[in-house]
Amino acid sequence: MATKSLLSLLLATIVSSALAQSPVDWQPLLEQQNLALRQVVQTMQMTRGAAVGAEETDACFDWYLDNQTAINEVYYKEYNDCKNTATAAKKLLSEQSALERQDLLDDGHSLCSSLAACESISDGLEFFQCYNKASDDNSPKLFNMSVTSERVADKLTISYQAINDTERVCTTNARVKNVEDLSISRAYLNDCLLGEWSPPNA
Repeated sequence: MATKSLLSLLLATIVSSALAQSPVDWQPLLEQQNLALRQVVQTMQMTRGAAVGAEETDACFDWYLDNQTAINEVYYKEYNDCKNTATAAKKLLSEQSALERQDLLDDGHSLCSSLAACESISDGLEFFQCYNKASDDNSPKLFNMSVTSERVADKLTISYQAINDTERVCTTNARVKNVEDLSISRAYLNDCLLGEWSPPNA
């Protein structure tokens, strides 16, 4: 029945709306579902002289919903592959800079320990002399920490930007392919409702 087709598509639209809350851009699916829903309404308004009957209409929409699901499963996988690849690349960069990170942590802990040793001194003169000596002794470490952190941060910033750009291209390509596949799917549905195309094995 055409009513069954309408209810099925309404359910799919509701599910699609829920999926739209996920990180994946499901907007193309929602747009195609809305267009398809209008086609269902038009089909229900057709006279008995319509190109296809109720059973054929149901077969068209059964195929359409299955095809839409398959298309978006592929999109979801491709989208997540883009994200996972970017995450893995950033993780690798972090691992590669682990030695420099540890050197900075060691220097930082050493500096903090030197300054902390002055905290228990109650005499004002001795306290400031202690801090002055600790600062002088650790000035090479402070300079090294500043230079190293800036150098590594600049290098990682450039690398991260390249990763982000690659990820953006990847997700955009996946989305473009998804829109194209959804449009083709809707065109087949339209042809099916007009009796100009039949689903495989239908």
